[in-house]
Amino acid sequence: MSTTPSSSPFGQITVHTLSEQPASRRERSSSQTIRRRPSMDQGHALESLGHSIEYLYDSRVYRNAGELSPSDVEAVQILMRLSREVFVECREVVPARNGLKLLLHKLWPERNAA
Repeated sequence: MSTTPSSSPFGQITVHTLSEQPASRRERSSSQTIRRRPSMDQGHALESLGHSIEYLYDSRVYRNAGELSPSDVEAVQILMRLSREVFVECREVVPARNGLKLLLHKLWPERNAA
């Protein structure tokens, strides 16, 4: 599991790289965007977690004159992980164009082999 530290003048927040994603997600081309549609509860959770991350980070940086303690960094990472978990649970939305391609591939599988 590799991580990439994201440097900022206020401390380091570790961000997990794409190599940690399941193989099926890594195989998608970089031009494809994963679109997700959260339910009302998921949307509220994402919004609350985002505000919590902002508040925790901003308040600790202000209070500690630009420095984050290891426990502050860990708290931000936990909230970020929870936010990512909620996002991944959201229903994936396939754009109409991609949906049409999938339908055509299912109807004529012999054309896909060529």
